Amino acid sequence: MLPLFIIFSGLLLSVVASARAEFDLVLRGGRVIDGMGNPARFADVAIKDGRIAAIGRELGAAKSVVDCAGLVVAPGFIDVHTHAENIDELPLAENFARMGVTTLVLGNCGSSA
Repeated sequence: MLPLFIIFSGLLLSVVASARAEFDLVLRGGRVIDGMGNPARFADVAIKDGRIAAIGRELGAAKSVVDCAGLVVAPGFIDVHTHAENIDELPLAENFARMGVTTLVLGNCGSSA
């Protein structure tokens, strides 16, 4: 933080302003698609305690900020029919996460454990 200089009764005081982070993370300036059928719009998405806390512009301070200019910010996709029977061996499912899939439905063919 940069110091803030204040003149008080002829004295020059230096105060470090402590901006408290309102959010844990802000995804700034991305093209937001909310998954509700609304048109895409440019906005910031603020995250607090693992949940979306606000969507808009100039939302406030955050512990971390990600510049999403030129990127799409969207909810995770649900894969309703997958054959990820090896999920026990690869519990992070990183191959799905790289494609934007955040929820898997398994066992719908009857052959899963």
